[in-house]
Amino acid sequence: MSRSMGRVTSGAVMASLLVAVVTSSAPASADPHETSSGTGSSSKAVCADAYKAGQTLRKNGSLRRARESLLLCASDRCPSVLQPDCMRWLTEVEAALPTVSFAAKGPDGKDVMNVRVSMDGEVVTDALDGKSVPVDPGQHTFKFERAGESPLEQQVVLREGEKARVVSVSWAKAAEPTATMHASDAAPSSGGRTAAYIIGGIGVAGLATFTTLAIHGMSRRSELEKECFGSCTEAQVDPVKTELLVADVALGVGVAAIGVATVLFLTSGSSSPERASSAPTTATRPARRGPSFALDVGPRTGGAAVGVSGRF
Repeated sequence: MSRSMGRVTSGAVMASLLVAVVTSSAPASADPHETSSGTGSSSKAVCADAYKAGQTLRKNGSLRRARESLLLCASDRCPSVLQPDCMRWLTEVEAALPTVSFAAKGPDGKDVMNVRVSMDGEVVTDALDGKSVPVDPGQHTFKFERAGESPLEQQVVLREGEKARVVSVSWAKAAEPTATMHASDAAPSSGGRTAAYIIGGIGVAGLATFTTLAIHGMSRRSELEKECFGSCTEAQVDPVKTELLVADVALGVGVAAIGVATVLFLTSGSSSPERASSAPTTATRPARRGPSFALDVGPRTGGAAVGVSGRF
């Protein structure tokens, strides 16, 4: 397009001379009502005006109006001396002229055709048919209107040579973000309940282990007291001590696990109503992290120690 502008500027003098020749060659008519000479003179003047207007309009970016003028001066009605330039410029304008088509969807998400489209306040079409229309390059505001719906607008920047640009709007009501947010909020609650059941099972197993080992260890200690009271060797006593120590550790683990499981269960259950009553939002929120805990179990002098730390 810039190359063609250069040719327009450099050939301005030649074009002016050519127009002057065409207009001066029109025969003067003594009687304005003489059809032949009057029509010929008027036609040549119109062609000369279209020849000049086509160049001026395309330089100013008004490609649609330039196209109309060039179509006129390139037609057979105009002198043949003007037609080659007009045809060449018309080809260049056609290549640079952007085109757009329109699409719209109704509240149900399906395509609708009964839509009126305006561009910068000027009606472009009263119904959507899928056909492209030529538009001047630059920024434009397209307004879509449909009976029973609020008007929708789209601001678009069209570039020279851009073809088949689709400008679309939708009246569909989207309620999915709210449902998605609630579904994601339910995940931490479900995960907390599951962790509570698992840790509670560990606690029950710890208590069962403590019961078994404690009964067996106490029984063995009673037997040793009868067999070798005061004279038992370390080889006889150590297994009993170890068994009782493990029983103490199992007791600590069981109690701690059941305590953690109880906290997890109560926490996950009470947080669900709060999330359900909160107002939905379309903003993206960071993922919520579920409760976590850590058990610190280890032997100590004369028994065992259990520590519990966590975040709920």
